[in-house]
Amino acid sequence: MTAKEYLQQVYQLNEKIESKLEQIARLQSTATRVTTVITGTPSGGTRLSSRIEDAVANVQQQADILADEIKQLLNLRREVVAAIAELDNHNERIVLEYRYLCFRSWQEIAHLMRTGTRYVFKLHERALKNFAAKFTKGQ
Repeated sequence: MTAKEYLQQVYQLNEKIESKLEQIARLQSTATRVTTVITGTPSGGTRLSSRIEDAVANVQQQADILADEIKQLLNLRREVVAAIAELDNHNERIVLEYRYLCFRSWQEIAHLMRTGTRYVFKLHERALKNFAAKFTKGQ
């Protein structure tokens, strides 16, 4: 995996986290919609209530699994953030953070850094080389 590919995975991580959060919200919405139907005829209520409890428990288990997956994704993101923070040059760190953690366009980065896009490209290339040097040493 190249340094650039390693950094680009943060975007995919954010998409995965958003997806899992959406799934959790849907599961929780489903759990709140599970209700009993009250009829005039008494039945062995134990069976119905145990099915509802099972359904709610199953929803909670699925939500817990998704929450664990989110934790793993956040740990990987934390690794990337820490790796970028190890760069010695402040401007290189800023370019990588804007690009790979904030998902800014090249033009936005140039504007935020009060410089031209050509310089941002050069700085990005240098930052990737320095990042790759540190990244491969850590592997």
